[in-house]
Amino acid sequence: MNYLLDTNIITALIKGDSRVLAQLQKHRGDGVYLCQPVYYEAMRGLLWKNATTKIAALHRLRARFGWFQLVDSDWDQAGLLWVQAVSKGRQLADIDLLIAAIALRQDAIVVSDDNDFDALPVKRENWRA
Repeated sequence: MNYLLDTNIITALIKGDSRVLAQLQKHRGDGVYLCQPVYYEAMRGLLWKNATTKIAALHRLRARFGWFQLVDSDWDQAGLLWVQAVSKGRQLADIDLLIAAIALRQDAIVVSDDNDFDALPVKRENWRA
């Protein structure tokens, strides 16, 4: 099974959240991945706070996990997901749409405590619950 971590899970890992760490241990042997939109979202927040220790932790996580690259078709898929969400009266963040597009292409489960993903045709697990 492949798991794509959302920014709130990365933040929880950086803070040492025991629930997330336990789930990560439980899923040893599975593919656990980051992607550019998540890395960007996490990094911009840490840069804003000048959180140099946490930035170093983010770099360690980046080296520890697999990496899903954005490809051109992800942008098209994200656009389609946006149209589907808006037609149902939902306004979702572009970052979430890109994460969902990558997850669909890679047949990955999005790991997030953000229930906005429930409006999208992706599988989601909340490792913080």
